[in-house]
Amino acid sequence: MTMVTNERQILSDLQDAMVRRAEQLVLDLNLSTGEGVLKGKTQASKALEVAQTAGSLPVFVNWLRYQAGRERSADFWTKQAGKHSLARALAEDLGWLQKEVGARLPGTDRKQQSDATMRAATRFLGYFRRALIGADYLDKIQLPEAK
Repeated sequence: MTMVTNERQILSDLQDAMVRRAEQLVLDLNLSTGEGVLKGKTQASKALEVAQTAGSLPVFVNWLRYQAGRERSADFWTKQAGKHSLARALAEDLGWLQKEVGARLPGTDRKQQSDATMRAATRFLGYFRRALIGADYLDKIQLPEAK
């Protein structure tokens, strides 16, 4: 199996878990009606753009820290998401993703693992942005339970 095929399979294998984690992150924010679109759409879009060009998770997390410290964006990134701020909770989810990708790519070099992790992180942030925009409907539109 080639690296590209292997990576596609990894992303496919992880996508349901990434969607669940992204949606849970938004639910943990406990947003009021409309707040997801109002406050987060731009910030989530910026995060997605940065992840696409960052090159590595440490560079992206550096940007997250910067955003949490900026006056204009701190309200969003420091909002509580469960036990931690959104920025910290997001960094933890991305750390989980890094471990999952690494475990599925044994024997590959760090650069390949980092590249695959960043593609997965970009996808995860896309799911997060979708969940944020659709936050008002996360608990209203569900798949029926499988019987």
